Amino acid sequence: GLIMLFMLWIRLQPLDKFTRNGEIFFAGNDAWYHYRQVSWTVRNWPWTMPYDVYSQFPTGVRADQFGTLFDQIIATAALVVGLGDPSQQTIGMTLLIAPAVFGALVVIPTYFIGKRLGGRAGGVGAALVLALLPGVFLRRSTAGFSDHQVAEVLLQATAVLAVMVALRSAEREKPVFELLLDRDWAALREPTKWAALAGIAIGLYMWVWPPAVVLVGILGVFFTIALVVEYQA
Repeated sequence: GLIMLFMLWIRLQPLDKFTRNGEIFFAGNDAWYHYRQVSWTVRNWPWTMPYDVYSQFPTGVRADQFGTLFDQIIATAALVVGLGDPSQQTIGMTLLIAPAVFGALVVIPTYFIGKRLGGRAGGVGAALVLALLPGVFLRRSTAGFSDHQVAEVLLQATAVLAVMVALRSAEREKPVFELLLDRDWAALREPTKWAALAGIAIGLYMWVWPPAVVLVGILGVFFTIALVVEYQA
């Protein structure tokens, strides 16, 4: 919790640079795209803008190629903060600080991944490394850089953690096809539950950035090799 608060504090430092005379500004072009998407979603919640005429102007293009979950999450947060009718100021401020919040939340799956691999010390160590990490991750998760990349990191880490949990459950419960034929639902309940949650987590990751489907390919290659090595005998 302290590491998360530290990460949030660091990422909120530039906030005053993006608010001047009551106006809100963003870093980069894509943040303004998301501002338009979030504003539209707030007025038409839970739907997102299906077509964006300003992308590939003047013909336009379908907006879902960029993923829409990022905009839906921020629009929902703005509606909650604005008690159902947020002003443009509230929408802008919500989008402005969203990257910092997403960036701080990445510490949660990072900690649990580290804990599974190296115990509690490994989890804390992983969280500390993340908190002190400079470079692209820090820049993309700082207030003002309101693009979807930081949400990609959060949901990718969550998806990887969910797959790890599902695999551990499968190793522990050892579900086999005969259990399905015998309709032994009690024995299948735990591995099926965690496998479904892993699938949902990967789906959410792709929802925020469709090219994340590459993770499915990586997992497919991994499972093919791992299963051959594990069961070749």
